[in-house]
Amino acid sequence: MQAGPLHLDGKMLLSPLCGVTDSPFRTLARRHGAAMVFCEMTSSDGLVRKNPKTFELLEYRPEERPVGSQLCGSDAAIMADAARMCADLGFDSVDLNYGCPVRKVIARDAGAAMLTDLHRLERVTKAVVDAVSLPVTAKIRIGWDKNTVNAHEVARVLEGTGVRWITVHARTRTEKFTGQAHWEVIARVKEATSLPVIGNGDVKTPEDAKRMVDETGCDAVMVGRGSFGNPWLFERGNRILAGLDPGPEPTPRERIQTAVTHLHDLARKKGEYASTLMRKHIAWYVRGLYDNSTLCREVNHAKSIAEVEELLWRYLDRLETPRASTAAGHGAPAAANGDGTATIASALDGAG
Repeated sequence: MQAGPLHLDGKMLLSPLCGVTDSPFRTLARRHGAAMVFCEMTSSDGLVRKNPKTFELLEYRPEERPVGSQLCGSDAAIMADAARMCADLGFDSVDLNYGCPVRKVIARDAGAAMLTDLHRLERVTKAVVDAVSLPVTAKIRIGWDKNTVNAHEVARVLEGTGVRWITVHARTRTEKFTGQAHWEVIARVKEATSLPVIGNGDVKTPEDAKRMVDETGCDAVMVGRGSFGNPWLFERGNRILAGLDPGPEPTPRERIQTAVTHLHDLARKKGEYASTLMRKHIAWYVRGLYDNSTLCREVNHAKSIAEVEELLWRYLDRLETPRASTAAGHGAPAAANGDGTATIASALDGAG
């Protein structure tokens, strides 16, 4: 897919998600075939005010390219200034968030609230497009609620402003991340615009990605929650979309080895605090594996990176003993991870 000077080699992209898609996560996604990654949603107001924590969200490494920033806001001048700052930071594109459902974002008339005022949406988008030479893209939801689904109208407005592609998260603002994504609306958006359309929502397997493309005609697929603990989804999705066999799912050893790599990469950025930040990721990496709840409880009480790593290798040893293999092979249920689930829910708060 081409967006001005930006060329994507695959059709599987990583969605920006607050509290999850930091630099170590994005690096893993790129290593496993994500065609493009995006920094976490960034407040345009915070960026223009030069808030240090806002700038931290925009730290990236060369190996993440192509990498995009994602801005959120409702003031045209501030959004334009923020976009110029992203261009100065060397990003490959600027994405505009018109889908975040979180209350504090909506209260500032930003995120999904922009879908209720197409004149403001047009004005803000045009200001950003005129401010930078980078490709500008937009990520939207299908509408505010089921009675105001207007994604096809939004797409036509966005096309007129000069954006290069539109990503459609096929849920309304009121649905947040619940229920089933409405892929049929992605198809309507594809019919309404000549722009490339990226589908988003409920893609958890390579087969889901193929079915989304087949059913909607979208040009590419953006994956959010489906990639948690599963960076292999990108390379496997790219393969099936290229007409190839997606290949096998990762083995338990591959999952644990990747979790350890992720842990050390995060530690280089966050120090010992990485042992806490990794809790939710480890819960995702071992999802569905035998006796995963025991590991998650142990990790949640670990005090250091070394302790977390030791717990991971010890857990792999348990998985690879005949007893664990036999139990798992006979359908032993993976215990529910209450702590992990709670952490996942908090991590998703704020995701667009």
